[in-house]
Amino acid sequence: MNILLITQLYPQPDDVGGNKPTRTVEYFAKEWVKEGHRVIVAHCPSKFPFLFYLVPAPIQNKLAGATSTIFPPMASRKKLVREEYGIKVYRFPMLKVLPGGAYSTRTMKAQAQEIIRCLEKEDFVPDLVAGHFANPSTELTAILAEHYKAKSSIVFHNDCLVNRVAKYRLKENVARIGAVGVRSVIEAQKVIDRLQLDRTPFVCYSGAPNDAVQAAKKVCDKQDFSEGIRHLYVGSLIKRKHLDVVIKAFLATASGKDTLTVVGGGPEEESLRKLASELDTEGRIVFTGRIPREEVLRKMGEAQVFTLISHWETFGMVYIEAMLQGCLTIASRGGGFDGLIEDGVNGFLSEPGDQASLEAVYRRIASMTTQERNKIGQAAIDTAIHFSEKEVADRYLSNILSHQKNEA
Repeated sequence: MNILLITQLYPQPDDVGGNKPTRTVEYFAKEWVKEGHRVIVAHCPSKFPFLFYLVPAPIQNKLAGATSTIFPPMASRKKLVREEYGIKVYRFPMLKVLPGGAYSTRTMKAQAQEIIRCLEKEDFVPDLVAGHFANPSTELTAILAEHYKAKSSIVFHNDCLVNRVAKYRLKENVARIGAVGVRSVIEAQKVIDRLQLDRTPFVCYSGAPNDAVQAAKKVCDKQDFSEGIRHLYVGSLIKRKHLDVVIKAFLATASGKDTLTVVGGGPEEESLRKLASELDTEGRIVFTGRIPREEVLRKMGEAQVFTLISHWETFGMVYIEAMLQGCLTIASRGGGFDGLIEDGVNGFLSEPGDQASLEAVYRRIASMTTQERNKIGQAAIDTAIHFSEKEVADRYLSNILSHQKNEA
């Protein structure tokens, strides 16, 4: 099958700075290529006026932290063509005056025509056009799928918001697309209501590395707290992730040997390090910065409690990776993982960004017996082993094909 992937966010070799794009779409593409499909990615990032990039980095970082926006680097203003993992990647920057703005219908049609010209040079006729993120992928997916009479899908990443439905013409464009996906069961109901869908969207999950699933220890026996509780946070250091709340809740409930390791980087790193240094007088909180994925998995193997209580969190692969290592995983209630984690069974749920709620979970965990904690860690492993990158990519493609409402 020839698959055209359209996405606003995709990792590129010239990405710079601390706020890097998710690799979710890349992982799907890699797995599909392994299965024998031919995949081309149309990466369509925003390109802002030149003066925008002259704004000092600290100001850009503050804006990124406040808005949870990935600001593309200067290099992303340039077109790019490359091949990696058997995936042909084209970068087609799209001029936008301000972050969050909409593109005109004329701009969308012109962008689609540029993509079509490149596909003709590749002798590539898509059987499937699959888009990710609301803008500009929804409208581009609709245009290109109709042009090629191909199957189509769009996956929202918690970005089908009330104030974007009309601005991005989402309702009328989704009506032209064969299948609609979301990143969590919670998001599914919101999308149904906002776009007035007559069918429930499928859920497009993330997966853990195939080798990590295969190599993971299948028995949880690490939840003995006699030598202290080893806490772990992995994620971008931006406001909506609420690491400041995690730090405060940890220090409010920690005993003498407890530790918290923070893995990741981002625009809030300096202020969070300062907060930790001011509150953590015993040096129990350690910031590692960004580290290789293999090292992240090793730290998860050592950790006992993993916490990520973001607002607007989609289905994050990092949760699956933590569960796979038998961590007692704490996610946001009402977020992307609510529905896969059952509170007190294979993990825990806390109100997003709420210190009192998180402290209550920490105290609840500490009050359990080692046997009770290991039982929950075991249930986490038993859930996570069904979410390898291969398995979720296969399930994603199967869902696209089975949910088509507009057959070519």
